[in-house]
Formats: sequence, C-alpha cells, structure tokens
Amino acid sequence: MKLLRALCRFAFGILFVLSGFLKSIDPIGTALKVKEYLGAMGLDSLDFVSIPAAILLAASEFLVGVAVLKGLRIQLFSKIALGFISFFTLLTLWIAVANPISDCGCFGEAMHLSNRGTFLKNVALFAAALLVFFQRKRFKPIATPKVEWGYLAIYAALILVLQGYSLRNIPQIDFGIYKPGTDLIATQQELQEREYETTLIYSKDGKEETFTLNNIPDSTWTFVDSRTELVSEAAEDASVEFSFIDAHGNPVGNEILMHDGPVFFISIYNSRALGEKSVEKILALADTLQAHNLKLYIISANPVEETEALFNESGNYEILYSDYKAVISFNRSSGGLTYINNGIIVEKWARGNYPTAQLGEILSQDPEIITATAQINEHLFAEISLFIILFLIVMIRFFSKIIYNRHFAQITHIHLESPQKEDEQPTSSGPQ
Repeated sequence: MKLLRALCRFAFGILFVLSGFLKSIDPIGTALKVKEYLGAMGLDSLDFVSIPAAILLAASEFLVGVAVLKGLRIQLFSKIALGFISFFTLLTLWIAVANPISDCGCFGEAMHLSNRGTFLKNVALFAAALLVFFQRKRFKPIATPKVEWGYLAIYAALILVLQGYSLRNIPQIDFGIYKPGTDLIATQQELQEREYETTLIYSKDGKEETFTLNNIPDSTWTFVDSRTELVSEAAEDASVEFSFIDAHGNPVGNEILMHDGPVFFISIYNSRALGEKSVEKILALADTLQAHNLKLYIISANPVEETEALFNESGNYEILYSDYKAVISFNRSSGGLTYINNGIIVEKWARGNYPTAQLGEILSQDPEIITATAQINEHLFAEISLFIILFLIVMIRFFSKIIYNRHFAQITHIHLESPQKEDEQPTSSGPQ
C-alpha cells in the first residue's frame, strides 16, 4: 500500500504540475480555451472573466500539483485535489458525450487529447486522488505548518511571475500552429484539405440508427441528431484558416502570407490594449520597413471603426481584417510583430519589443538561423524551467523531511526525559 500510495501521489502531482505550468506559459491561449467552454455552455456574456479565470485555473492546478507531489498540507490539499478532479471528470464526461469542443486544453497547446482520451485520463487521476484522500492520514509532514505554507507561497509567487511575464510578452514556448519555423503554405493547405464525415441519427419504432449523407432513410424515420468527425490524418487544431478582407469587406488573397521574401505583420485582436506609444512604435516600424523597401501589414480582428481610429488611412502600411481566433493564434500579443520569409514564420516579438533599431541586421541574417536560435531558446527554457521546478520539489522534500524528523526526534526525546528528571529529583534530595 505504501508503494501504491506513493505512485498515486506522484502521478497525480506531476500531471497537475505540468498542466498548470503549460497553461501558465500561455495564459492568453488558456483564456481562449476558457472562452470556448463558456460559449459551449451558452455563457458568452462572461467572456470578460476569461483571462482572470485562466490565470486562477493555471495557478491553482500548479499549486495543487506541487502540494500533492511534495506532501505539503496533505490533509487539506488531498480534499482540494479530489474536488478538482471530480469537477474535471464530470466536465470531460460531458465533453466526451456532447462533443461541444474539439480539445479540452488540459495541457495548453503542448499536447492535444481526444475528448474520450481526456475523460479516461481524468478517471485514472480521480482514482489516484481518491486513494490519496483516504490515505491522507498516513502521510508524514515534511516540515512545520508555517514552513509548508511558506513553500507554497514561494511556488505561488513563481507561477504568478511566469504568468505576468507571459501576459506582457509572448509565450516563452510557442506550441501553437503558427510557431517559428511553420511553413504557412503547407499549414494552409492542410487546413483546407481536412476531410470530415457527417453521420445522421434517425429513430423509428423506438430504435435509433446511424446513416451517412449518401444513405438517408425514407420519411418514415424521424431525425434525431447529427455528428461531424474529422476523418483525415491531419489532427484537429484550435486555430482556423486565415482569410483576409479589406475595410470594405472585399476578400483579399492569402498570397501575402506566402510572399516571396521578407514580410512583416502586426496582429491586433484587442485594439483597447494599444495606447498612443504603441501606435507610435508601429508607425516608426512601418517607416523603417519602408526605408528597406518592405511593407507592413496590420491584421486586425476588431471592427473597422475601432481600427481606423488608431491608424490613418494613408501610411506605410496596409490594414486588413481577419478572424479573431486566427489573429490571436498568429501572435499572442495584441500588437505583436511576426516576421515571415518566403512563407515561413521566422520570429515573433511582443507589442513594444519591436527590433526597429536592429532591423537591418536582422534582414541581413539567414532566416533559418534566426528561427533555429528561437527554437533552441524555447527548448532551453522548457528544460531549465522544468528541471528547476522538479529539482526544487525533490530536494526541498528530501531535506525538509530530514530536518523535520530530527526536530521531531529532539522534541520527543525532551518530552521523554522530562518526567524521568522530575521523578529523580525527590530521591536525590531525600537523604539531605
């Protein structure tokens, strides 16, 4: 039982730590998934809570995972963990049955599971949490209560700092469909070539049967429901195909994405996030690109009136409009810059971090080297971050248990000796 208890604690804790960490790297992407859930539940009016809810969800998952993995305040957090996974299990059961969204977003954009696979994963985690809950009194503390709360406060501060940095910039690790190195030509073709199969459910005489579009039953059958599933080999993705229109609603070809040579895009999905300084930096970037005979495209997901209120109609840029989901997938920073060369995404920058002064140097470099450097930095960040988190968890738990056990042994020893000394005192003073 001791081994099983340790395995359940480890499995539950490590998966929650990873889930919370990956969501914290990309809080905007997590907020986008929260919006999908709210939309599926008919709660679109609550979209304004998506970012706070995403931050709270990711931080909570991470801290619950750390607490269970390290055995911190296990009496309390075993109950919280069971409550968390109970809610998630019921939620993913609904998703597996109703199929309102294509992906649960459990691990952000890093890993996509089918709705059925997500439910089965949560069933296994529920079993692990249940065992930890019933065995919670058998776990030994690793430190005093104040010290354990101190550990949790440190981890809370770390994860909130990571989220704050990711919100202000772009994700340190880009797992999305439009990450550096992505071939936009191949990606757009893949999105266009996906094949779906629609099945129709009809009932007759109390029995339900499934039909295809090519095999529709006669009028004696009653239509019940329809289901559409992806049948091509390409995996479903949360992003959508880019399609552009101008301010008058006229369609614009996607050829600008596959332009032969360098091209730069500013993605704006929230015009309210752009102040005067941000707009000035965009205009300065457009002028610098113009000096290199390059054009800046501003891709907006906002209404025409809001966008044109920020930018003049004439300038060294062109304003186009696209779907909100596509724009936010292209660059997580509203006002973020994306550099594309020959249809391949080279690098991204957050709003305000434009490399305007270094533009000439960037254009003189091999785009593949820039992309490779960005990818190496992402891998290093992921490996170093996870190593630090897991190293701290293991080492703090190990040394805390040693220190706490010695402290507990000293207290026990003192309490055991105290009655003996009190009994010996009258005996020694008697003869005197």
